[in-house]
Amino acid sequence: MTNVVQIDKSRGFTRMDNSLMESLAKVDLPAREFRVLFAISRQTIGYQVEAKRLTADEIGALTNMRRDVVSKAISHLLERRILFRIGGSRGELGVSPANEWVFHEEKKSSLSETKSSHSDNVVSLSGNASETKIAHSLLYTKKKDLPPETVPSEQISAPQGAAQSPIEKPNGVSFDGEEFHVEPALIAKWTSAYAPVDVETEVSRAAVWAAANPRKAKKNWRMFLVKWLAKSADKSVSESGVPVDKIIDLYHRVCPNLPAVSVANDKVLRALIVERWNESDKHQASPLWKTIFERANRLSQVWYRGANVVPRLEVICSRAVFRQLEEQA
Repeated sequence: MTNVVQIDKSRGFTRMDNSLMESLAKVDLPAREFRVLFAISRQTIGYQVEAKRLTADEIGALTNMRRDVVSKAISHLLERRILFRIGGSRGELGVSPANEWVFHEEKKSSLSETKSSHSDNVVSLSGNASETKIAHSLLYTKKKDLPPETVPSEQISAPQGAAQSPIEKPNGVSFDGEEFHVEPALIAKWTSAYAPVDVETEVSRAAVWAAANPRKAKKNWRMFLVKWLAKSADKSVSESGVPVDKIIDLYHRVCPNLPAVSVANDKVLRALIVERWNESDKHQASPLWKTIFERANRLSQVWYRGANVVPRLEVICSRAVFRQLEEQA
């Protein structure tokens, strides 16, 4: 019996630098941060790219963790120089060289914490004021001239060991000041209603505008996005000068292993081809598209909208997948 596992190359595999593997064995990290680090390594090193734009929701789907836990783990890994980020908070993520890592984090001097303080989530903001267990359980004020405060039920912590109700996004849309977080069901619904608009791209553009105009904050972000998408749909997509049908034919010739295009007149598909063609001058050349299709034909799955899917033409022409195939060595 041998402990050497034979790799089935037909299913794909990830090559890992020996020094990186040794560093992963030495670095002192919590389990959640290890999971996030491995997920990012898989999406970057596994696809032979230095960095890749990954949202907290995408990493959360890979690690089965909430996006707020993922965001906290990424911030800590960036502080330890284990990860690096190109650009701002929405930039691309990558794994830093092992010689830049902070392997052991120095413990910061802080007040001692007890198990009860964690379970009750009590944070003291004043050095003199004292808080009792009764004060927290009854939720009252000592000032006699003020009426008792009524605390909404959703703000009361569940008993220890009880399952907490998930916090739902109002109307399926929330905005954290930098990007929108939209329920997948809404994305699918809007994609059908506002064809041939690339809904995910337009939502990202709307987020950039909203972040740059904080004084014009909206009370109903869902209505704001619906109006934004409606305006985008009104702008006609011109195929002038774009050989859309020839690109579809080229896909069929180069990618016999991938699903054929059943509806050549699909507005969403044709709009994606036009968008990629007009995105850059170097995209306006048949050899590049042939190279993209040849690379896609060798793959059985690609990461698209939070899941591994077969790389059909519509998926290949999405911005993220097209860029990933373009940057492959």
